[in-house]
Amino acid sequence: MGLRGIVLLLSLILPVATLAQSPVQTSSQDTIVTIGKIYITGNRKTKIEIVQRELDLVEGQQLTKQELAAIILLDKQKLINTRLFVFADIVPLMMSDTEADILVNLQERWYIFPAPIFKIADRNFTEWLVNQNADFSRVNYGLQLYHFNLTGRNDRLAAIAQFGFTNRYQLQYQIPYINKKQTLGFLLSTGFNNNKTVSYNTENHRLRFVQADNFIRRSFFVSSSLTHRPSFYSRHSINVAYSRASVADTIRTLNPDYLATGDNLQRYFRISYIYSWDKRDYFAYPLSGKIYRLELSKYGLGVFNDLNMLIARGSYGQFFDLGKNLYLANSISAQYNFSDDIPYFNRSGFGYRPDFIRGYERNVVEGKYFVLNRSSFKWKFFSGVRELYRNSRIEQFRTMPYAFYLKAFVDLGYVGDPISSVQGEFFNNRLLASAGIGLDIQTYYDFVVRFEFSVNREGQSGFFINFRSAL
Repeated sequence: MGLRGIVLLLSLILPVATLAQSPVQTSSQDTIVTIGKIYITGNRKTKIEIVQRELDLVEGQQLTKQELAAIILLDKQKLINTRLFVFADIVPLMMSDTEADILVNLQERWYIFPAPIFKIADRNFTEWLVNQNADFSRVNYGLQLYHFNLTGRNDRLAAIAQFGFTNRYQLQYQIPYINKKQTLGFLLSTGFNNNKTVSYNTENHRLRFVQADNFIRRSFFVSSSLTHRPSFYSRHSINVAYSRASVADTIRTLNPDYLATGDNLQRYFRISYIYSWDKRDYFAYPLSGKIYRLELSKYGLGVFNDLNMLIARGSYGQFFDLGKNLYLANSISAQYNFSDDIPYFNRSGFGYRPDFIRGYERNVVEGKYFVLNRSSFKWKFFSGVRELYRNSRIEQFRTMPYAFYLKAFVDLGYVGDPISSVQGEFFNNRLLASAGIGLDIQTYYDFVVRFEFSVNREGQSGFFINFRSAL
């Protein structure tokens, strides 16, 4: 029997009275506890240093029992937020009133996902169903391969070959740590897209498309990022990218402002700086904590003179656990483009990821700047773990956790001056607002589905389905 087996056996045969002296249950919260050995089990693929990087607990550390309970909770959340583990538990093994060993028990996710692609090409399900009349020619299909823990260092490889509405080929590799201190990470990504159908302009806040027998838009990009993570919750990133886009005469004729050059070709370099401070409990569907994010991007570095834009962006979100399965969430984001000449190809605003206002799923509102606030009040009325295949050889798929939330929400937004080529601008420079109720279903592997009924300020109502968290 190896060390891990001994530790697991020990955790089972320790007297129940001893385990009952865990920091959460003890009546002597101010007692100083010295951390002894830290045992990590269940990390079959993941390197032990990747797990240790997420732990505030260290051997020899002295803490009160109250401090130990708080650190254990935060360390569990950090381990789950690596997206490497389905389950993470940290158990204090009380060897005496003042000494405790720590058992970190993990269950890894299934890391390899070779999966077919079959998804709509439009901005959201409602855009496809209502605005495009559920047109199946607007569907993408193909094959994607993801490995979310390639060498056991939380490094991720993605390869995509997609056909249909958009022909897309992409390769990406990301490794979170490339130095011994585990503070520096690196990402490299490249790909190109070809389209026979293209949204060439916006009219009355609806996208207008043109279709051809041959490819009428081609784009290529390559980007790399260097990240610095000095602490558990803060991260700095520098991203440098090159982009090249070309369009057929058809698009240039329909919208002379489609590219910044007014021609068929646009090329530019971009450099971005991003800072984030993220202390949410669980990234995929946060219920408590907060996040800040600041971004500054310069498009066009004087090499080609095809594009010259400076964009500043900031966001803040806070999540409150009110107790009794009640939760409150609020997020605010803002963006400002300092350029007065914004090509349609580089447009932004409501309706484009990650910026949307519920109740306006059928619309896009492009502009020079915007401010957005989303709020939700939720009640978790049903949750648990369902057994799927008890005898499955793949332990990651033996059970499925789930949670159901009823919610009410209110969204507010404002988009400033529109870009020059857009026609029909009645949503710009005015307050947009919506309210509604809905149901969120959340389960493992970061899967979230939202069913929502909303009414916006214009009196338009509808039922919408989305497949990612709203905030």
